[in-house]
Amino acid sequence: MRERLTGPKLVQILLVMAVLSAAFWLRTCSDEPPASDVVTEKFDYCDVSHNKCILEQQGLTAEARLVSDELQAETPFTLELLLSDPEARVTRSVLEGESMYMGTLPALLKPVSEGRWQGQALVGSCTEARMLWAWVVEVEHRGQPLSYRFLFEVRH
Repeated sequence: MRERLTGPKLVQILLVMAVLSAAFWLRTCSDEPPASDVVTEKFDYCDVSHNKCILEQQGLTAEARLVSDELQAETPFTLELLLSDPEARVTRSVLEGESMYMGTLPALLKPVSEGRWQGQALVGSCTEARMLWAWVVEVEHRGQPLSYRFLFEVRH
């Protein structure tokens, strides 16, 4: 049984192709900003790459700062952390992708003086033009575990 392509069937096929083409065109040619441009609009945060950021938990203040001439992916930068209690100690320090999952990257810190910690890290390259990262620092203070999350943005 062999069917022929008749006029009405051809019209149906062309109509479906026109609808799909219009949907594709409308989806790709819209005036909405790309998702990566919305990153900073969704999060209200203190960017440690531009400011000293201070967070406080259970009486322990953590002041963080990221030092870099030009913050870029795959380029080392310095991390500085100042804790209000010199007895508090950093138990874990990592970088995590906030706007996109990028795994967990080490951000090793060493004590440089009482309550002051410093280290170096780098972030991986991303397909997005703007990527929001989180520097997650876990601290032990008076036997209690505390977790601080400092955010920063990397553009390329």
